[in-house]
Amino acid sequence: MKDTIKFTVEYNFPVEEVWQAIATKEAMSEWLMPCDFEPIVGRSFQFKSKPYPGFDGNIHCVVLELVENKLLSYSWTGGSLEDTRVRFQLQPKGGKTVLHFEHSGFNGFMNQLLVRRILSNGWKTKILPKLLLKFLKKNG
Repeated sequence: MKDTIKFTVEYNFPVEEVWQAIATKEAMSEWLMPCDFEPIVGRSFQFKSKPYPGFDGNIHCVVLELVENKLLSYSWTGGSLEDTRVRFQLQPKGGKTVLHFEHSGFNGFMNQLLVRRILSNGWKTKILPKLLLKFLKKNG
């Protein structure tokens, strides 16, 4: 079984500013998690999170796609998750930006029910609408 977290958010910021927030190490480390991201297709990087039983706190990623100001996707593996994929696609809309977000590849019963639910809640209610927006307002 597979499942996907998918939603769209509109920001009152131009594409270039939203791109800087989702595709730079400094920004991602501030609004998401500390990381060693570099915008190079094929480059491996890690997010560092708080460990808990069954999870060492490391999320292993590889940049899969990168089109400046348009598209960023990377693999996301850590804990019980293997081969999931995070994708940000940006669309300009009259000085604003529409961000299409997708986290896909949740295989198996536990990943669909528990891990997907936790990540979905985090992406939807905390990270993208609040923390990313806070970063944009502060730096925009």
